[in-house]
Amino acid sequence: MSTLTQIQTQIAELQKQAQEIINVERRAVIDDIKVKMVTYNISSEELERRGKAVKAGQRTPSPIKYRKSENEYWVGRGPKPQWVKAIESEGESVELYRIPE
Repeated sequence: MSTLTQIQTQIAELQKQAQEIINVERRAVIDDIKVKMVTYNISSEELERRGKAVKAGQRTPSPIKYRKSENEYWVGRGPKPQWVKAIESEGESVELYRIPE
């Protein structure tokens, strides 16, 4: 049975081996990326621009498509709100509440 110290030593050795593999393969990966950038005409600025995630506060809210009252509206995505379900259960079409584009 292995002791905790033996397992930690094995982990450290494996991490060292993994880093050595990364160091050896890194140059080849970088060269491959450069070749693909030239082949597909990709600039480093384009990579930086596309790599940035949209921050939560920067997203544009979906426009409201249906409105019954000031506090009852729906953008047409996701689960239907209760007021839409009620209208449809009465046989009425939610399209009557569509906001013209």
